[in-house]
Amino acid sequence: MVSLVCLVIGNMIGSAVYISSSYALGALEDARLVLLAWAIGGVHAICGAVAYAALARRIVLSGGEYAFLSRFFHPLIGFIAGWISLVAGFTAPIAAAALVFGEYICASPQETTLAKWVATAWIAACALFHWIDLRTGAWVNNGVVFLKMIGFAIFAIACIGFLSAQGHTDASVPFVPALDRSFFETDYLSRLSSGPLLMTILIQLFFIALAYTGFNASIYIASEVEQDLDEHSVPRSNLVPYSMILASVIVTAIYLGLNYLFLACDTREAIVAGKDYFVSDVAYHVGGDSLRWVMRITIALSSATSVLAMLATGPRVYARMAQDGWLPRWFGSDSEVPRNAVLIQAIASAIIVWFASLSELISYLGITLTACGALATSTLWIARREMASRRPIAWWEDACLAVYILGALLLIWAAWVVKPLQFWWCVGTFASGLLIYVVVQARSPRQK
Repeated sequence: MVSLVCLVIGNMIGSAVYISSSYALGALEDARLVLLAWAIGGVHAICGAVAYAALARRIVLSGGEYAFLSRFFHPLIGFIAGWISLVAGFTAPIAAAALVFGEYICASPQETTLAKWVATAWIAACALFHWIDLRTGAWVNNGVVFLKMIGFAIFAIACIGFLSAQGHTDASVPFVPALDRSFFETDYLSRLSSGPLLMTILIQLFFIALAYTGFNASIYIASEVEQDLDEHSVPRSNLVPYSMILASVIVTAIYLGLNYLFLACDTREAIVAGKDYFVSDVAYHVGGDSLRWVMRITIALSSATSVLAMLATGPRVYARMAQDGWLPRWFGSDSEVPRNAVLIQAIASAIIVWFASLSELISYLGITLTACGALATSTLWIARREMASRRPIAWWEDACLAVYILGALLLIWAAWVVKPLQFWWCVGTFASGLLIYVVVQARSPRQK
């Protein structure tokens, strides 16, 4: 359970939590609305985790969205989901996370050649860990997540000390933080009746949602988890479903706690001006250079665990597609570890590190992954009779799935309104998957 939860946390906590709030505060103005947006994003992610858990309770399949959609919807839809995993689900996010890791390790806010070399080296190291076996990669990921949590704890303790000291400072030079009123003073909720404000919140959720993606990570290795349990004579369990829900709750709590401290420990003007690197400025304001370095290392570790976790999950999708005949057989593996798929994933991500910018990578990932996730979880309804025959579907599973799909549709609509280019990139990704499916099926018809 510890390894599975760390795998999900590693997938979820990347760079977005350290970037989004600066822009959200500039757009929403009231810091309490920023916290509300993060809370809404957390509820949406938890509902998504419950929906994925509902699938995992009824059937054990490695391969994520591809496996479920191929089996219960149509091979075409499954192939498109697998293609999206290859392009937007793992390859681009691994490259983006590795670039952030390189930039913070090099203490450079710009994409330098050195940062790209560091990013490439980390991708290679992660591939080596997972090349050995899943357990080795998992233990390395557990260790890095643990170090990241220590960084969060140091930052939180420093912020609490800073806030306590504010009561003893010179009142003639008042410090006015961005979060200058209690979140529980509900006067700001009356503003939610404003249509333009609701649209602004939805637009910010479009970016915040990227920070919550990855909550389904453990479902990609579900079969291997069950096999490992059987080998050790452990009864069949709900480890995979519970790990997704538990990790989503933990990450939501961490995000709300971090954003509370960000907004309470610096001024609105400083946070908005800091943009992508506002967290480093907050840390410097609270604890000087020492705390700023702690947070730089913590942010680097956050990105490091994203690379580790995604290099564990992504290749399992390609291995599954190879087993089903949609990819060349050498993507699969006769052993427990799909080593060729790990190698191809690492090479593809390293290439993108050198030929794409970070902003280009991040811009359309949220909408594409959200659309794919909503499609995959809808399997619970599409194959309802078969799912219910395995285990009755509870009302709360239906409710969480409805909330998750509705939220996904709203985010897709927001993308179409505010980011039309990224919206059409998303559509193009789906369309390219359809084209490749037709070509693959025509040239290499699978055996029925």
